[in-house]
Amino acid sequence: MSRRTPFDRFLAKDKKALTDQQLMGLHLFRTKARCINCHNGPLFTDNEFHNDGLTYYGRKYEDLGLYNVTKKPEDVGKFKTPGLRNVMKTAPWFHNGLFPNIDGVMNMYNIGMPVQRVKPEQVNDPLLPKNDKLLKGLMLSNAEKDAVVSFLDALTSPTVLIRVDKLPQ
Repeated sequence: MSRRTPFDRFLAKDKKALTDQQLMGLHLFRTKARCINCHNGPLFTDNEFHNDGLTYYGRKYEDLGLYNVTKKPEDVGKFKTPGLRNVMKTAPWFHNGLFPNIDGVMNMYNIGMPVQRVKPEQVNDPLLPKNDKLLKGLMLSNAEKDAVVSFLDALTSPTVLIRVDKLPQ
């Protein structure tokens, strides 16, 4: 059995490594779903920081992200783009573990992520989070969301079991 992901085998010219659904998911990942804007390169990350709308600004679970390190107002709510290799083995997702299943993740991206509601007293607040401009609703059908998830499965390596010999006493 190969230890490479189906996607890696596909890149190595194995035309049967991906299912039709995974191929559709790859196409959507690169086009309509726009995932590739942030999840690109060999590890499927741009290694940048983006505000995904989950800061809970001014509420119980507030997390200001990169701002906690830099103290720059433009960094409020920014979190590093995670790589997607083996992503299907890393639940729960997002910096706060908010999503225990991939359907929740896909649904949030599909609607465009939550937008901070501005209260009148916050209009001039320099720390009011601003979602990344790349995060707009995808409007994918259920079949399209399933195809993207199927492609994410193709980024998963087979589990490797390692036998550990007993250490001498």
